[in-house]
Amino acid sequence: MRLKLKNRYIGVLLIVLYMAWFPAAQAQESQTIMEYLVRERPVLAGLVTKAGFSPLLSGEEQITFFAPPESALQSISNESPERLRAILSSHIVRGAYLEQDLKDGKPFKSVCGTASIRFFRQRDGILANGIRVEQPNLRLKNGVVHGLGGLMRS
Repeated sequence: MRLKLKNRYIGVLLIVLYMAWFPAAQAQESQTIMEYLVRERPVLAGLVTKAGFSPLLSGEEQITFFAPPESALQSISNESPERLRAILSSHIVRGAYLEQDLKDGKPFKSVCGTASIRFFRQRDGILANGIRVEQPNLRLKNGVVHGLGGLMRS
């Protein structure tokens, strides 16, 4: 009898944990990349908008965005829209790629078509053009966001 009661408690605990976790994951996957940026990364959202990337990051096409940290954006906040477009386009590739899809040494063409992002695996993580991927695999409705430790320069 005790074993059945214990198993029942474990089952209830698993259900509660699942219910607590699932709404958060579902909420993320129902947002577009742009919606996520507006809510969680307002400085980056403003620069992406100024650069003209809002439609791309709000659309249906699957995108992978390598998002620089808010702290690194001060250095580019006064750039022209054209220069911002050049800088930020080197952080965006077409297609949804999780961290495990980013093969060591393989280049991925950025949306601008002239720059590429090359990945290097290390024991403690992965680098994108020499910048550490610190927060990988945020799955959203229209792609994936990987949080970077810095800004990639074009």
